[in-house]
Amino acid sequence: MKKNIAIIVFLVIIAILSYILISDYIQSKYSQPPKLSISEEEWDFGIVKSDEKPTHVFLVKNEGGEDLLINRVRSSCGCLEASISSKKISPGKPAELKATFDTTGYRGKIRKDIYIKSNNPEDKGTEKKISVFIEIEHQIEPIIIVSQNEWNLGLISQEEKPVLDFTIENKGDEDLVIEKLDIYKHIIHNIKLPLIISPGEKFKVTFVYDSSGHELGEIREAVIIFSNDPQKKSIPFLIHGYIKEKAKSAFSIYPVVANLTLKSGSEMNTTGKFILENLSDELVEIVSIKSSADYLTLLKNDFSLKPKSEENLQIMLQKDKAWQEIEEDQIKEYLYLTIAIPINISK
Repeated sequence: MKKNIAIIVFLVIIAILSYILISDYIQSKYSQPPKLSISEEEWDFGIVKSDEKPTHVFLVKNEGGEDLLINRVRSSCGCLEASISSKKISPGKPAELKATFDTTGYRGKIRKDIYIKSNNPEDKGTEKKISVFIEIEHQIEPIIIVSQNEWNLGLISQEEKPVLDFTIENKGDEDLVIEKLDIYKHIIHNIKLPLIISPGEKFKVTFVYDSSGHELGEIREAVIIFSNDPQKKSIPFLIHGYIKEKAKSAFSIYPVVANLTLKSGSEMNTTGKFILENLSDELVEIVSIKSSADYLTLLKNDFSLKPKSEENLQIMLQKDKAWQEIEEDQIKEYLYLTIAIPINISK
């Protein structure tokens, strides 16, 4: 009988101790703050076809003892859509974070990020980050690249005709076709439609802006080029500036820009010419002319322009020197003219 009583007492003690331990464990667990854990902190979609929209579901779990509150879920790009199934996650429970990548308009390898802001104390006010990787399968297609698509003409006089040069390059592996051109009526260009540019080739485009047909004031013009590049079917070219009334000049230089070439097959040295015109009734003296590069030489370094007369200012491009010094496809050099302006002082 005594033995049975001892066993009963022992079992009661074990039960009490177990209850205490379990209670302490439960109390300890549920007194802990929320804790955010993610099934994967990085995800690679691998190689996918262009225009596909692959999806992956991450599990966001609360491993703490209080409710995990999701304040915000955002991505580093509009191409990556992220949404969570619940913004309040109970202790021990998960929520689904759905991520969908829209590959439209993208090429090659890409990395984007998803950010989760919550009341997780371990993050200390920062955001939890998930990195997403994807590679867009190569497509045989043209790729249009333009060297420039915006110009500020600044302040120009009416009837000026500034020249705007740029290149269109095909970096794809299929013919690039310029199919259409929306252009301001006073812009002269050298594009003949349809313009076909082979893979790896470039085409130099020249726009001449004829301001004589534009009223005085602000310039805001747009040219749009349409091509068969599936990612950039249209590219805008912006031209802005301000046109002032043409000044009555006593001295003029024409043209305002000289175009010289280093193309093989042309003569050893290429020459260019400016026309200097004295429109006044007084003698105009140019006491010195200098070039900004030693491979540009002048056939004459000073001029005395009689009233109502003109002279030719000739320059020569020394191609052997220029080939050694010029690395870019196109550069600008300048001529600097020093003009003597007479001042009559009487007593």
